[in-house]
Amino acid sequence: MVETTMQINFGDPNTLAWLIPAGPLLAFFLIMLISNRARLLPATDQAYGGHHPDYEGMEVPVVRGWSRVLSVIIGMAGVLLALVVSLHLVSLGWGYGHHFGEEVFASAIPWLDTGTTTFDMGVLVDPLTVIMLFMVPIAVLGIFIYSIGYMANDPRQSRFFALISLFAGAMLTLVVADNLLLLFVGWEVMGLCSYLLIGFWFEKESASAAAVKAFTTTRVADVIMLLGIVYLYLETGTLSFREILYNPAVLQQLATTPAIILGGSAAALISGFHIPGTIA
Repeated sequence: MVETTMQINFGDPNTLAWLIPAGPLLAFFLIMLISNRARLLPATDQAYGGHHPDYEGMEVPVVRGWSRVLSVIIGMAGVLLALVVSLHLVSLGWGYGHHFGEEVFASAIPWLDTGTTTFDMGVLVDPLTVIMLFMVPIAVLGIFIYSIGYMANDPRQSRFFALISLFAGAMLTLVVADNLLLLFVGWEVMGLCSYLLIGFWFEKESASAAAVKAFTTTRVADVIMLLGIVYLYLETGTLSFREILYNPAVLQQLATTPAIILGGSAAALISGFHIPGTIA
């Protein structure tokens, strides 16, 4: 297993995976910085170059001119960086052939010290991760391209691109996470982004209600998953995927695995009930 600890050298493929979620996350912060410079203007044709009935007679933050174009460019650049780095790691993984499961790319740095134990924040690129790294950035890039036209006449287009960037960064964090705690953090940020995107036109009562419904129902599954993660740590003393999967003694203690799987499965099951109501 190829692994580095306590240092980040982006010339090393083992730490290159840090750049995958970093691109969209950086894009989110930059776009929000631009959006904060927006002016409150009436939602009229003169304000944003189009007519949107949802904002009729209202004042909304409007990003105009070069700032609006720049927010689109930044969002696209962030996901393109993630895509390029992902494809590079995919090509490196294919170079290992059937031995890639043994020679994974991994890197970790200290994250949280409780006094009795230290939680690391790390990245892990294994065969399963490679599959998702090929799919996720391409899907997000497609969403960005479609959204350029779909949100063209919306005065809060920059905010939309910021949220999509944050969602992409959280999803990619979940994909490359080397432990259950970091995976759960990425999962929760994705849930927050879903809430904000579903309720993007929160002035509409239907959109606001749909966002609240989606947020509350998915939290039920998240609680189940969190309980499974906590109990797993209490039983095994670790949340690292590698320590769990490569240690037979730890594998024997995975009685809580059904709870974790139940949490993820419940999220998918519950979505069947709340998704129809989220199309506001």
